[in-house]
Amino acid sequence: MNVTLGIPRLREILMVASANIKTPMMSVPVLGTKKAHKKVKQLKKQLTRVCLAEVLQKVELEESLHLKNKENRHRLYKIKFCFLPHEYYREEKCVKPRDILRFMETRFFKIFLEAIRRRRAKMSSFTEVSTRKATRKDLEGVGDKAQNNPEAPEGEEEEKIVDAEPDEGDGDATEAKMRRNQEEEVDYESEEENGEENTAENPEDEEAESEKEERAQDADEEDQNGADGDDSQHLPFMSQTKKERDRLLKSAEVRVNAVLNSHPSIQDYTFDTENELWCEVSLTLPLMKEYFDISSLLLSLTRNTVIHEVKGITRCLLNESTNEKGEKELILHTEGINLAELFRYSDILDLNRLYSNDIHAMAKNYGIESALRVLIKEIKDVFAVYGIVVDPRHLSLVADYMCFEGVYKPMNRFGIQSSSSPLQQMTFETSYKFLKEATMMGAHDELRSPSACLVLGKVVKGGTGLFDLKQPLT
Repeated sequence: MNVTLGIPRLREILMVASANIKTPMMSVPVLGTKKAHKKVKQLKKQLTRVCLAEVLQKVELEESLHLKNKENRHRLYKIKFCFLPHEYYREEKCVKPRDILRFMETRFFKIFLEAIRRRRAKMSSFTEVSTRKATRKDLEGVGDKAQNNPEAPEGEEEEKIVDAEPDEGDGDATEAKMRRNQEEEVDYESEEENGEENTAENPEDEEAESEKEERAQDADEEDQNGADGDDSQHLPFMSQTKKERDRLLKSAEVRVNAVLNSHPSIQDYTFDTENELWCEVSLTLPLMKEYFDISSLLLSLTRNTVIHEVKGITRCLLNESTNEKGEKELILHTEGINLAELFRYSDILDLNRLYSNDIHAMAKNYGIESALRVLIKEIKDVFAVYGIVVDPRHLSLVADYMCFEGVYKPMNRFGIQSSSSPLQQMTFETSYKFLKEATMMGAHDELRSPSACLVLGKVVKGGTGLFDLKQPLT
């Protein structure tokens, strides 16, 4: 199991108190009954996410160019998807060959064509921007040449145009530096903001996002075609009777027509009616000035497209360990968190001993006291990796301060806003901001916190400062 450690994990726990941690996980013991041990294996398969690339054996791509007439010029792609036999992944994954084919027909082809449209639109926009930019620079260069030196040779004009680019970049860099210098406060970026930035910086994730958009649109279509599709899924294609064989052929024809009508770019579709181990689709795309490798796009899509998943959970492991009593028991570990899903299996799992490294989730479902214990354990585990032992009293003091209000709050200037001591707020961070707010709101300080006492040079009311020592002089 991959778990965030070191400074990044301490930042998640203490400084940010993030609700979206990078490596969430859960672990829950399995009940000791034979029935539970039998069902937990099937549960493990249901909780494991299945991507299309994990069940693909190979993909055959054939590309041809058709130039019959000027009005109908297009590229024809014949793509054949070959899937692994069911026995290769039967023990680890809960999908079946008919589920994979159904997913390809109802979702994947639409996702693929939408990704092609986005990629083409993106490339055409880049071409237009670069063309306009070059034209503008050429015009500016010609104007400068005519005003400054009308007899200058052409070589000097090209040098001026080339040298203009770094000047513009330096101007942008100078403005950025000035903006940074004007900022006085240090911002704690939340994990949600970081996630949005990563999404914008990674163009390959656009195809994965298109899958989520297609799911909502295809849900209604699946319900409408459920009557015909479900009957065909549960009947084997190797039927013995003629009546069943005719029925399967009709259902196969309905499926093919549904795929052809789903998008105008799909020209033909066939699939393996016997073993359901392959399908082949023919796509026609109009010719454009820009060209990109469709195989690389297809490769990234197969890796990111999910056939089956439980929301929030990516992988599930089943390990055997020894409990405090010395007895062996099975522990179910998951990468990702979905406590509501595990609560449905109280007959298999010991939910009273469930543990998660997501402190917010534990506080929401089990209360703030359980979140406090998880907080102490997580900090202790981070230091234990490096052989560092921290006094439990220090950890409990930190955890109590972060949870004493009944909610899990961070140890930063946002978390200290709830403090009743303005002087304590000023000594932590952004002194001018807290001083201005306290002055405008007329706040007062009772000098009970150690920080407030130190600011005014008073004895801290703690330790030996809690009492006075009197001694008789005679």
